[in-house]
Amino acid sequence: MMLEQDTLQEGLDLIAALSKSNLISQLEEAVTDLRTRFADNANALKSLAFVLNTNDRFAEACSVARQGLTVDPTHPLLHHNAARSLGIRGRTIESRPYSMEAARLLPDNPYMQFHLAGVQLALGEYDEGWKRYRWFYEIPGAAHQRTSPTFPEWNGEPVAGCQFLLVGEQGCGDQIQFLRFANWLVWQGATVDVLVSEPIAGLAASMDSVRAVFTTMPPGPYTYWCHMLRMPEHVKLDLQMLPVAMPYLSATRDKQRHWKTRIDGMSPPARRVKNRRVGIVWAGNSAHPLDRFRSIRLDTLRPLFALTDITWFSVQKGDREYESESLSNEFELHNLGPAIDDFTDTLAILHSLDLLITVDTSVAHLAGAAALPVWTFVAANTEWRWLVDRTDSPWYPSMRLFRQHQLGDWETVIEEVRYALQDGLSMHDAET
Repeated sequence: MMLEQDTLQEGLDLIAALSKSNLISQLEEAVTDLRTRFADNANALKSLAFVLNTNDRFAEACSVARQGLTVDPTHPLLHHNAARSLGIRGRTIESRPYSMEAARLLPDNPYMQFHLAGVQLALGEYDEGWKRYRWFYEIPGAAHQRTSPTFPEWNGEPVAGCQFLLVGEQGCGDQIQFLRFANWLVWQGATVDVLVSEPIAGLAASMDSVRAVFTTMPPGPYTYWCHMLRMPEHVKLDLQMLPVAMPYLSATRDKQRHWKTRIDGMSPPARRVKNRRVGIVWAGNSAHPLDRFRSIRLDTLRPLFALTDITWFSVQKGDREYESESLSNEFELHNLGPAIDDFTDTLAILHSLDLLITVDTSVAHLAGAAALPVWTFVAANTEWRWLVDRTDSPWYPSMRLFRQHQLGDWETVIEEVRYALQDGLSMHDAET
């Protein structure tokens, strides 16, 4: 048994190395060899499916997981690996039975429960999905999300007359998306303060529904506190209630004037009869575990930049914000990123543009929360918030979604966007 286990581990290590080196023919031979030698060993096939999933070999992982389930139909991690390999390729509906079974077989496992929550939410099953989402806070490593003030946590009690602390969590996009619940709480009669990350503080301070903004835990006292992403469960959110509040973010008039003057200098108003101003963001936070799927190589966007009658403005931030400068002599593409200090600058810029085109990152939420036109690239491994098979978002009525149909294929999506831009320009010309 020990020799067999050593042989299995050696085979798994070889597959991981071959996958990283992209040696496809040798990889296929090694996978076939392990599948044959361990054909009646469900645990071995589970380990193989896991290694394949971990190395982005999702189709092979799914096939191996299904093979393992013929050996042991009640193996929870085989179900989970099948669900994961299908979901990340955009086959959410097909993944659901596997995710359901993994969660049923491991009812106390936070990973299985939270994965199923994402599937249910993506399919619009909000009642069960939001209830199950609470498992996120039980995942090892999510301790930094477990804010534990000394005052009571809200569980849906009436809030009229209450002092309420709404606690931001996870990424900037999540916080922007769920700040809308400050409005809902005020409509119920609460006085609302928010605790958010530093980059979000200026945005939250612009909201009429927010009394005070904190970036470190305030002393209170408060009647209740609640994590932002626990709000939907307690308010019994369903799709028909969305967008809840709109718009709920806005830029100050001073910042709008400042950026309008600057942008007018780059794209004079005299040219605006036909010329459109479009913002662009092609990359999210590189630290995101799935950023390789959502971010786009800048060169992939060349067919868009080549369109006439459009002036492009990069509002890209982060370690890729200077990339557009390499194309500035070839296309009418201006880089605003280095001059942007925070989200309030970005929001003010968006007010001077006709459209934002962006990958699935925080700036998409920013435009949507301000009810400004935004087209969002959605990778095949769509997050729950964008649902499935929709080109609109009930969270953001001003947003249009352009979905990837095959993981990694951005060229087809870019072509769809190019045609949509051309149609929009044609309609604008006809109106003028």
